Amino acid sequence: MFSKTRRTTVVPALAGLILVACSEAYAGSQIAFTSLRDGDGWEIYVMEAYGSRPVNVTNHPGDDGCPVWSPFGTHIAFMSNRSGNSETYVMDVDGSNPINLTNHSAQDGFPSWSPDGTKIAFTSARDGNRDIYVMAADGSHPINLTNDPALDGFANWSPDGSAIAFTSNRDGNTEIYVMNADGSDQTNLTNHSGLDGVPAWSPDGTQIAFTAFRGDDDEVYVMDADGRNQTNLTNSLGQGWGSQLVAGLELDRCCDQPDR
Repeated sequence: MFSKTRRTTVVPALAGLILVACSEAYAGSQIAFTSLRDGDGWEIYVMEAYGSRPVNVTNHPGDDGCPVWSPFGTHIAFMSNRSGNSETYVMDVDGSNPINLTNHSAQDGFPSWSPDGTKIAFTSARDGNRDIYVMAADGSHPINLTNDPALDGFANWSPDGSAIAFTSNRDGNTEIYVMNADGSDQTNLTNHSGLDGVPAWSPDGTQIAFTAFRGDDDEVYVMDADGRNQTNLTNSLGQGWGSQLVAGLELDRCCDQPDR
């Protein structure tokens, strides 16, 4: 039987900005990341947890990024412009059998697997605005969950699959929201004048980590899942990048084709 381990995924915004997120998997410990090391655009690599044996698993002239492990470690969802437009793809962990899941003329990207592996949340502009959608893991039955005139993105499923945290500027400022997995009960959790975004759930679902610009530096915060007890964890350890990513302008560009 497989033992339960944690995989770490380095998720670039494909414009030189990097996020770090963790997901659970039932296989050996590996890291998926994006790199320009081969000089042929952004590629997705997989390496052992301690940095050994990096392998280019996409190896395509298009730009590929934002890799996300499936819950059981058998597939990787990712974002690519190889078709001439930003789309959400899935492939085997060795890079074989890449499949365009979204296959739409609008820009689609930033996938997030549901904990049971049956669905994928993603950001799309197919209705003329950046919204969060969910589709079956095979790309069928896409549904607009947020359906709001504001900009919504960076969806992240709760560990029990009942809720999705996301970033939105619908209240005139970039905040972190949470909604039920069917899109109902969309609630502002951070409710702060600063820039807050890119949420990531704790494994037990009781807390949410996020990036924030609430002063002179970008910081990493953690809060309870209901938005209480927002705590600065990094406290100006150095200049960060988060505000560039979660600001309204960057959220509007979150599904643009990757830059080289």
